[in-house]
Amino acid sequence: MSIKHLTVGLTISLIVGLFPNSPTIAQETIVDSQCRNHQQIHPDDGYRIFYKSEFKVGGENYWLYSARYEDGAAIVCISKPGFKQARHLKLKPIDSVFIHEVTNDARNKAAFLVTVAGGNGSYVPMTQYRLSLSTPNKPVLTKLRTWTSRD
Repeated sequence: MSIKHLTVGLTISLIVGLFPNSPTIAQETIVDSQCRNHQQIHPDDGYRIFYKSEFKVGGENYWLYSARYEDGAAIVCISKPGFKQARHLKLKPIDSVFIHEVTNDARNKAAFLVTVAGGNGSYVPMTQYRLSLSTPNKPVLTKLRTWTSRD
C-alpha cells in the first residue's frame, strides 16, 4: 500500500470519526396477545418482539418469535413469514412468564431452547426447555434442566 493511499484512508477515517452519525431509531415490532402484528396496536398495549427466527419444516417456512409485555411477561408465537397465520403457543411452562433467553437448538433446526426465569433478580430458579416444532401444529415442550441463577 502506498503512503498516498494510507494518508487518504487515515484522513477519511479521521473526518468520519469527527462528525457524529445521525441517530438511528430501532424499528420495534409490536404484536398483540394473539401474536398478530397490525398498525392499530399502541406500543403500550402490545408485546415487543425480542427474538425471531425463521425455520423450515416440510418445505414450508415458519417464524418462531417471542415478545415481551411491559411487565416482563413474555409469549411465544409461531407464524408463516410476514406474521401470516400467527398463533400464540399457549404452553403453560413458557407462556406469560419471564423468558430469559430463546436460542436455536444446534441439533435440530426446527427446535429451540427456551430459558425461563422464576422471577427477577439474583438467585432465582431457572429452567431450560426444548421446544420442538418438527410438527408445527403439535409443538412438543421438553424440560431439559433447572438451576439457580447467580446474576
